Amino acid sequence: MLGLNIACDRNSAITNQANLVKTGPIEFVQQGITKSRKGDFLGAARDFTKAVEKNPNNVDAYFNRGFAYSHLGKFELALGDFSQALKLDSKLVEAYVNRGNVYLHLGKDEQAITNYVKALKLNPNDAFAYNNLGLAYLNLDQADLAQNDFTEAIKLKPDYGEAYFNRGLALSDLGQSQKAIVDFEKAAQLWEEQGYDQGSDAAIEQIKALEVKK
Repeated sequence: MLGLNIACDRNSAITNQANLVKTGPIEFVQQGITKSRKGDFLGAARDFTKAVEKNPNNVDAYFNRGFAYSHLGKFELALGDFSQALKLDSKLVEAYVNRGNVYLHLGKDEQAITNYVKALKLNPNDAFAYNNLGLAYLNLDQADLAQNDFTEAIKLKPDYGEAYFNRGLALSDLGQSQKAIVDFEKAAQLWEEQGYDQGSDAAIEQIKALEVKK
């Protein structure tokens, strides 16, 4: 289960500022963010491009355009924008996380790990980064390391159904079926409470599969 579409919007706190120039880069960024939130990622990308044209050093424009490109499936362009954002601001945690997400989606797990580790050094309280770091390790058949990262994600976010589900997968790979069932049950419970029926059903199927093996 990949979490590409849980990318962070570092501009959520941007407020209207006095004396904005109507065609200035800040307004284009704000317009793009509004469009992203409505699911218009193509329109958003165009606005962020206008912001970059106005100011080639606008970190927010590169980051948010990368976010839009990732949703449009333009992964190489997204990687380029996240990398450019990091050149301008090497401590931009969200850019490391989102660049890691793209690498994870492309199956480049080692590159994903590098980015998540960098993000966690800057912000050790990012449950999402821990979860996706665990996914990358799980893809590399390193279930023991994956389990540890999913546990850290759960400590930070106890209602994180995906982390419980993924830890269940890791425990299953490690041959710890009973512990895996406990995690899948917790994931199913949380997802049912959160209205995510597809996730809850997937967790129940995992439980059934493990019980058959008993």
